[in-house]
Amino acid sequence: MAQTEWNKVSFQEFINKFNKNIVIKNAPTILYSKKDKEPEAFYSLIAFFFITGGLFIYISLSIIFNLISFSLVIFLIIIITGAIIDVYLIINYVRSNVSIKPLECWIEIFQATEKYYCFSYYPIFTGKSLPNKAKNIIYKLYQDEILKSKIDVTQIEVYLKTQDDSKDNLIDMGYFFQNGEGIPFKSENINRNAWRFFPYEKTKNDNFLSTANWDHQYEWRDDLELDYDKLHAYAPWVIKKWDEESLKPITDEFKIRLNWDLRRIESIPKLKPWMGTIETQTYESFKSYKDLQIVNEVIENIVGSETKVRKLKDVKDKLLEIKAYFRDMIL
Repeated sequence: MAQTEWNKVSFQEFINKFNKNIVIKNAPTILYSKKDKEPEAFYSLIAFFFITGGLFIYISLSIIFNLISFSLVIFLIIIITGAIIDVYLIINYVRSNVSIKPLECWIEIFQATEKYYCFSYYPIFTGKSLPNKAKNIIYKLYQDEILKSKIDVTQIEVYLKTQDDSKDNLIDMGYFFQNGEGIPFKSENINRNAWRFFPYEKTKNDNFLSTANWDHQYEWRDDLELDYDKLHAYAPWVIKKWDEESLKPITDEFKIRLNWDLRRIESIPKLKPWMGTIETQTYESFKSYKDLQIVNEVIENIVGSETKVRKLKDVKDKLLEIKAYFRDMIL
């Protein structure tokens, strides 16, 4: 007897057989926090206020003591220079004050036997911000040099099966994803092997999925509402739904461009519904912590295993060396 396994199905052939609405209907609606942001350049904002205040004091003293008439050129040089620095500082602050949000959603479809289907959805976030500011800078260099992109790819699997009396109709079984319920949003102690299956009934009454933490794991909205501190500390929460424009099939060629093999995502469905109770099945991957392990490896080799890195000042003198380290990894 041939071994049962998942095989990728052509997206176009699938929607020709069924329809596109079933793919859109099952795309997970996501609740995300507007306070999930890249680190803000507060030092630029503080410096802006200091320089602006200094300029106002200088102008006031110049008018009071009639210093302008002594040297108009020096007065103008100081004002123009201060204004240019102010513009740079405020632009730097505004550019750093960027919310991280879901951008679009990609999809692959898999089939096993003639009965089971898996929709593998990949919600794509505009970035990811590690709670440790020093590691976050190193992670950004890792993304630039190794992954060639700062987007964060997440994964939610939806399992379906054909009805017993028809191969042309699908019924929903449930969702499988990294469940981050109970973990504080900024906790570094995440568990990327916390995959858990939830039956389709869990989605009733608009029980959307919400981002559980900075690593963009997920939890149910009902569970989020029980976590008073997280719910209110990270409000407002925004609902993101997917439509025909934002939901896109991903091709093998596009995966190559995204350096898919270097990411921690494994495309093949992780559950085997034909092997018994699906609710008790689990999943662990050797790639789960690949990116964070590389970041820690860089810190150990370049900064030193005895040094605790928390702030940018702990690694700022090593950034060029770290960048070169990542560049050498791909040679």
